[in-house]
Amino acid sequence: MKRSWTAALAALALVVLAVALPGSSTSAAGTQGYLVVLAGTQGADGFAATGSAEAVRTAVAAAGGTIGNDLSKQIGVFYVHSASTTFAAALAGNALIESVGADFAAKALPSAAPEPVDDPGEALQWDMQQIRTDEAHEIQGGIRAVDVGVLDTGIDGYHVDFRRGVLDANVDCPRGRNSIAFLPDGPGLGVDDPCIDNGFHGTHVAGTIGARANGVGIVGVAPNVTLVPVKVCDSTGHCYASAVVDGITYAGDQKFDVINMSFFVDDNEFLQSTEFKCMNDPVQRTFRLAVERAIQYARSQGVTPVAALGNSDEDLAHPTDTENNCEVVPAETQGVIGTSSLGAQKEKARYSNYGSGQNDVAAPGGNGTTGDCRRTVLSTIPGNLYVCIQGTSMASPHAAGVAALIVSQFGTLGSDGDVKMSPTRVEQYLQSTAIDQGLPGYDECFGHGRIDALRAVTHDTSKAYDATAPYCPEYTE
Repeated sequence: MKRSWTAALAALALVVLAVALPGSSTSAAGTQGYLVVLAGTQGADGFAATGSAEAVRTAVAAAGGTIGNDLSKQIGVFYVHSASTTFAAALAGNALIESVGADFAAKALPSAAPEPVDDPGEALQWDMQQIRTDEAHEIQGGIRAVDVGVLDTGIDGYHVDFRRGVLDANVDCPRGRNSIAFLPDGPGLGVDDPCIDNGFHGTHVAGTIGARANGVGIVGVAPNVTLVPVKVCDSTGHCYASAVVDGITYAGDQKFDVINMSFFVDDNEFLQSTEFKCMNDPVQRTFRLAVERAIQYARSQGVTPVAALGNSDEDLAHPTDTENNCEVVPAETQGVIGTSSLGAQKEKARYSNYGSGQNDVAAPGGNGTTGDCRRTVLSTIPGNLYVCIQGTSMASPHAAGVAALIVSQFGTLGSDGDVKMSPTRVEQYLQSTAIDQGLPGYDECFGHGRIDALRAVTHDTSKAYDATAPYCPEYTE
């Protein structure tokens, strides 16, 4: 039997965090990072015509640049360091290059069948009750061969809730990656080890996806899958476009089954930019092109990408003060499952972005006050601690966890130990098993509906409408 709310609270070390995310991201020693997107189509020499990748390398060097990360073979993108203030201008007009953009920050979205054992925090996990993970785990709790890449600040891989015994951990530290290592000296602040969190965000996300059923703390959506930390965000809360592109590409190289991305590319303070990437801005266009290519590559390798829609209460189909050529990246990037946030009463969270065509599914993310575990999401943070926070950052890993359960249940295990299930099929299973709420059928506030772990692992696609769920106040006429 689950413990009472009071007993559960007493059993956990709960802390409340107030995290400042600075907006500045200028490079040290006058060195600037650039994303260089090659023109053309993919071939043996990258994305451009034969021999052009080498020609671009020569042009980059002549313009005063040094290639810090070569992703030309996979997605036709170079990440370049240069101290020259004329670097981008020197490459302008080169027919072999589609776009050049000075890299700056992204922002981690601020928190706006296991063994039959009850973990003490489960009574506080209204989010898991809402999507019926406990019932789903009677059928499928995930398998270790399913890899979920957590693209974030890193994961505290030594947290007790990712372990069942000293040697049995489900965070794969050796396969982790520090994608911010390709930045020039500074401002990529933090440690190299992907299993040491640069903050707390990645560990919180990881706990929602895969905290173990081990009698300690909480239980994640898919407690038996393998979590792989991919560090794309530094200790200041910035997730640089170059690091994000590298992390997504790495996920494709490693053939992860699912990746979670609880951030948006670009900071909303630096250079007066916003969370939206607009195609009429040459730098933002570069970011979008590079991320789009990385997502396409990852999907071609069997990766199902899931992302948070954002916490600005924006109708993404008709964003305020922006043109329709602007998108939240990566959530609105084609091929990504964009996730909106629900509160404990299944209502649209007041902060959650939404929008017809952009909102794929809805998942619990909280709708209250930080520290109020009755209305916000309880999960792990570094130091064997736990905290209750909210945001679409918290909704997205619920969807990623259910996607991992789907792959575990319906994917095909190959002789190489890799589980195969196409991202298109995973997305179809996730959406078709969601519980409809709000307006009947697909709608702007809840997408295809509220994800449901039990229906997902049984592939129950029968019509299900929850008339008890509140309507969405943002419905347009």
